[in-house]
Amino acid sequence: MAPEQIDVKQARDIMESDGEAVYIDVRTEQEFAEGHPQGAINIPIGTPNPLMQRLDPNPDFLDVVRASVPEHTPIVVGCKAGPRAEMAATLLSQSGYPKVRWVLGGFHGMTDGLGNVLAPGWRHLGFPESREAGEGTGYSSLRKKAGKTQEPSVSS
Repeated sequence: MAPEQIDVKQARDIMESDGEAVYIDVRTEQEFAEGHPQGAINIPIGTPNPLMQRLDPNPDFLDVVRASVPEHTPIVVGCKAGPRAEMAATLLSQSGYPKVRWVLGGFHGMTDGLGNVLAPGWRHLGFPESREAGEGTGYSSLRKKAGKTQEPSVSS
C-alpha cells in the first residue's frame, strides 16, 4: 500500500493529537540543524556527496529507522518540500511499516519555477520548530543506537 500524502497542517495535527506518532525528518544533518519541526528525529534518506554535488542514498537509512521506530508506530515523514519525504515514505511502506504518511510542503514549502507557493511549509505557517539535534533526535545519536559507528563512505 502506498503511503498517504498529507499537508503540513495535517502533519501538525497528527503530531499534536497522537502521542505515539513520530516525525522523521529525512533532510541532511545540516538542514536539520538549521531548523525542523519540534519533536522531529533526523534520519537522512541521502548523504551529501560533495565531489559529485548530489545526495547519495543513505545505506543505513532502514537500519536506523528500525532501531529507532517500532514497526506499528504512526510515522510522518518530512523533508524540505516533499520529494525526499515521498521517496522515504514509500521505502518505509515497502519495508513493512503500515502507518506511514509523507508531508507535501515539508519544512520550507514547495514552489514553482516562478517562486509561487504550491504547498506551504512548516516554517512558513509558523508552526513550532527547534534546532535541537542532540541525543535521541540527531542522526549521530540514532546511528549509534542502531550500532552504526562507521560513517558511510562517499562514492564517486
